[in-house]
Amino acid sequence: MNPQLVIYGTDAEYLKTLKGASTSLPYIGYEFGFGPEVVQKAGLGAIWATPFAALELFGAAPPYPMHEARVVKTPPGQLQRGMPRYGIVGVATSRNDPKDPEYNLRLVVSSLLKAVNEFNSRSSDVIRRVGILPEDLDLRRLEPNTAFGIIRDIYERYQLSGA
Repeated sequence: MNPQLVIYGTDAEYLKTLKGASTSLPYIGYEFGFGPEVVQKAGLGAIWATPFAALELFGAAPPYPMHEARVVKTPPGQLQRGMPRYGIVGVATSRNDPKDPEYNLRLVVSSLLKAVNEFNSRSSDVIRRVGILPEDLDLRRLEPNTAFGIIRDIYERYQLSGA
């Protein structure tokens, strides 16, 4: 079972716009706020972090696998602050990779789903909801219908593959 993505942030109008464009996607949710507040309100099992943010939040240090995300345990100090049990760290790219938002969105969502599904398949502690910022999906650089079409394609592919 693929996790639900919970897109969060502090721009209520933008979240409303995104929500309106994704009403047919049950695996996309929204939450206004940031950090521990969102974790609690949305019941997040994990939060996505770029490699740079992951060093600070989760103590995840390089090297990071190229084009892959990985699930890491949240350190006790961050748990006490209200962060979720896990972080999803991703995704390292090469200098030669495309820099366009479609490529980034596909890479982030597919690597996130792969990492969570692999984790869930071997752990009794299942991640059901993952928080992610719109910026980490490059959503501001894409038309909402284009972005959610890409996300729908990736989720459908993972559903069909049984991942």
